[in-house]
Amino acid sequence: MEASRDPILQDLIHQEKSVVAKVEEARAEAERIVAQARSEAHASIERARGEAERFARESAERTREEAAAAREEILAAARATADDLAARAAARRDAAVALVVERVLP
Repeated sequence: MEASRDPILQDLIHQEKSVVAKVEEARAEAERIVAQARSEAHASIERARGEAERFARESAERTREEAAAAREEILAAARATADDLAARAAARRDAAVALVVERVLP
C-alpha cells in the first residue's frame, strides 16, 4: 500500500509544481502587461500634453493675429472718420470765414 501511494503522491507533487509554475508564469505575464500598460499610458499622457501645449500656442498666436487685425481695422476706421471730420470742419471754417468777411465787409 505504501508503494502504491508513493507514485500517486509523486504525481500530486508534480501536478502541484506544475500549477505553481503556471501561476508564476501568469503572474509574470500580468506584471509585464501592467508595466506595458503603464508605459503606454505615460506615453499617451505625454503626447496629449504636447498636443495641448501646441494647441494652446497656436490658439494664442491666432488670437494675437486676430486682435492685431481688429486693432488695425478699428484704427483705419477711426482715421477715416477723423479725416472726414477734418475735411468737414475745414469746409465749415471756410464757409464761416466767408460769412464773416461778407458781413464785416459789405
